[in-house]
Amino acid sequence: MASLSLPKRNSSASLLLFLLLCFLSLFISSEAQQLAPSQSRTLLRLQRLLEYPHALAGWSSATAFCSLPPSLSLSVACSGDRIVELVIVGDRPASPGGGNALSPAFSSDSLFTTLSRLPSLTTISLVALGLWGPLPGKVDRFPSLKTLNLSSNYFAGAIPVEIMTMSSLQNLVLSGNSFNGSVPDLKSLTALVELNVGRNRLGPDFPSLSSNLVALVLKDNSFRGKIPASLASFHQLQKLDLSSNHLAGWIPPSLFSLRSIRYLDLSHNTFTGEIPSNVSCGEELRFIDITNNHLVGGLPSCMRSNTSTRVVLSSGNCLNAGDLRHQHSDAYCNDAALAAVLPPASKISGSKNNVGVILGIAGGVVVGAALLLLLVFLAFRRARVEEPKAIALPKPVATKSLAQDSTRTPAEAGHMYGATRIGTLGSIPYRVFSMEELQVATNGFDPSNLLEDSARGQFYKGWLQDGSLTTVRSLRLNQKFSPQSLPQYLDLISKLRHHHLASILGHCIFSSQDGSNTTTMVFLVSEHVTNGTLRSHITEWRKREMLKWPQRLAAVTGVARGIQFLHTVTVPGIMGNDLNIKNIMLDKTLTAKISNYNLPVLPKNKNSKGGYERPFVVADDRDLGSIHNLEQGEKEDIYQLGLILLEIITGKPTGSKNEVDSLISLIQKTLTDSPSDLKEIADPTIRGTYAVDSLRTAIEISLNCASRDPNQRPSIDDVLWNLQYSAQIQDGWASSENLSIQV
Repeated sequence: MASLSLPKRNSSASLLLFLLLCFLSLFISSEAQQLAPSQSRTLLRLQRLLEYPHALAGWSSATAFCSLPPSLSLSVACSGDRIVELVIVGDRPASPGGGNALSPAFSSDSLFTTLSRLPSLTTISLVALGLWGPLPGKVDRFPSLKTLNLSSNYFAGAIPVEIMTMSSLQNLVLSGNSFNGSVPDLKSLTALVELNVGRNRLGPDFPSLSSNLVALVLKDNSFRGKIPASLASFHQLQKLDLSSNHLAGWIPPSLFSLRSIRYLDLSHNTFTGEIPSNVSCGEELRFIDITNNHLVGGLPSCMRSNTSTRVVLSSGNCLNAGDLRHQHSDAYCNDAALAAVLPPASKISGSKNNVGVILGIAGGVVVGAALLLLLVFLAFRRARVEEPKAIALPKPVATKSLAQDSTRTPAEAGHMYGATRIGTLGSIPYRVFSMEELQVATNGFDPSNLLEDSARGQFYKGWLQDGSLTTVRSLRLNQKFSPQSLPQYLDLISKLRHHHLASILGHCIFSSQDGSNTTTMVFLVSEHVTNGTLRSHITEWRKREMLKWPQRLAAVTGVARGIQFLHTVTVPGIMGNDLNIKNIMLDKTLTAKISNYNLPVLPKNKNSKGGYERPFVVADDRDLGSIHNLEQGEKEDIYQLGLILLEIITGKPTGSKNEVDSLISLIQKTLTDSPSDLKEIADPTIRGTYAVDSLRTAIEISLNCASRDPNQRPSIDDVLWNLQYSAQIQDGWASSENLSIQV
């Protein structure tokens, strides 16, 4: 028996030893993750410097910082007793006027002095925290720093030269600030890499060296000058975004052929000249945006059209390639005409015998440009003589029925589309997202990010890599809809980009197989406007002081422009939208954006009995446009716009139809019997800020829009004309020295 019990005792001892080792391992691991006291104190000081942002709520001396669960707004990573990663995303995105900036007591120098007490940091990401001031030179005190993201703050001034010595830096993201001066010449980063490698005495067959920089994002700043030529040697660079600055000159052709480049955005600058036809695009290049510059000529073959692996956006230039409807006339780029036709410097410096030829070409160009400018001037002068002054235009009758306007031909609608596309030139580039990007953006489609789950689909809040907030809409493809037609439909959706829409930024297609059934999901990524609704700016006491009559009139005019775009961007137009005032968002500049608009419908194929089809599975017949009666949907949009007008005038939410009818009757009676009493109808908040005739014009058009008889409602073009007329009166009143008409 004794011999039989021995293994049992050994087994028990082994089990106890195993448990003891596990306990010791956990204890040692736990101790290893305990921060050094100085590191904890630094984080608490940082909390005070940042003025206690929401992301750091609850931090105290008892907080186990290394054990904090990562979230979209906060991530702290440790190695041993040191912090190596610090990511904080606040709720103070940069806005005009600096309304979200931290208090005057904040010091960017103190901030980086404090951060330098965490010398092991490899990632610093401080986004939308209201940080302001110059970026101090002590930003270089992090020898292992790989990622520096300070986007959507208020940093200003030039980039400090010290940043050029940070040889380990891989991602530099400074978008959405007020940096100025020239784009930093980071060639010293390459020199440092070469120096470090040289010390190791690598052999002659070692590949050519370049900076470690993988992403350089400087968009939405005020940089001027040219793109540094040294960027052509950054062969590790995958993303370069210099959009929305004041950069000029030629675009270095070598940027398009960098070995690793995948994303290149140079839009919204003043680049000039022609991209040489022999330019080749890098094999990894997936996205190119050169919109809204002063480029001329054609495009190289690798940029002439979109493919399944590359998106190219080039509108808003003077190019003779692509869709010419979205290009300016040559006169628009005349300022850059000479630079556009002269050959590159490499060709000019070839032979001295060519100098005369070059000078002859240059002289001919100058003479030709002068003649062209003269012709443009004469044509413009003639047009000015023939056109009537805007102030003298008669006020149109705002009762044109939709029945008269519903006969618009597809050709006319296409012409209108070309006009309304002007409002889209400032949009963020449309792109194709990967499923992995959306998983990260929505935290795996976490239920806490679910904004809406309805017949219209599921809507999730998400954060892109650059910190921008988006809405991700999930839609299931109708099995009856041909998958081959989906790319064409998504191309149609990519056109839904307008200054007064929460524009669609891109899409993702995801298919899954369940036996013999294939389910295709389409995810639409759109802007998420966070400054509140138009109603909240009218009813909430803290916001309504921001919206006097000129701002309200501008907001509702923006809504009308958005509706006009929706009604004309496709054939048939996008009608029957949910234009409740709660769905009209205002961004930080108080620009109105329609957030809950429908998606286009498509005519059914020739073999069907006519009508329209929806590509996605939705339960609401109103969604994606009114399928059964598009004209009725158009009239309903006008009615909803009338209700929005009434609310911005009176400051009171419109209730049931009976309440609306009662309000309309009261206003009509006042207009007829006692027009001077209109000031009693107006919201007290806007009194003293409007011209009476401007207000009266807006009231009249609102009554016509909200007419019970749909046939008496005006077209959106008439509505927009009257609103612009009202604004014209208001502008004249505001600039007049005679304020006796103020009430």
